[in-house]
Amino acid sequence: MIIAAYRDIGYNIVLFLHVLTVIIAMGGAVAHPLMFAFEQKRADGDVVALAKRVEAPSRIYAISFALTGLIGFGLVSMGDLRWGEAWLWLSIVLWVATNGLLHGAMLPAERAVAAGDTSATAKLDKIGPIISLMILVTLFLMTVKPGSFLTA
Repeated sequence: MIIAAYRDIGYNIVLFLHVLTVIIAMGGAVAHPLMFAFEQKRADGDVVALAKRVEAPSRIYAISFALTGLIGFGLVSMGDLRWGEAWLWLSIVLWVATNGLLHGAMLPAERAVAAGDTSATAKLDKIGPIISLMILVTLFLMTVKPGSFLTA
């Protein structure tokens, strides 16, 4: 009985860390592309200044986004979830793809804008909505768990 209680405490701590990293990561990953879009529409908009202001927060949410999935692997291993669930594998594929776009395209484009290359905002305009959609689909899969073998 005591061992089960320790397992539950450990699982709940890992679950808390997973949700915490999700909140940190998703907020920035969705908000930053919107901030650039709104800044471009302002008459006095300055995307270069905005890019400079979001450099540090971008690093924080990018690291958090990577940690979200890694902690999620631990959560699945600790819990009653089955690795064979389709929703889980789709979530993992989307997490990997989103990380690729985030670290391989979005963050370099933000750094380029911060360095004065305003033409890189076109890349942000294209990649931002794709990342946001991928995040929304992943959140749907992780919360609804369509086709899950688990019963309530």
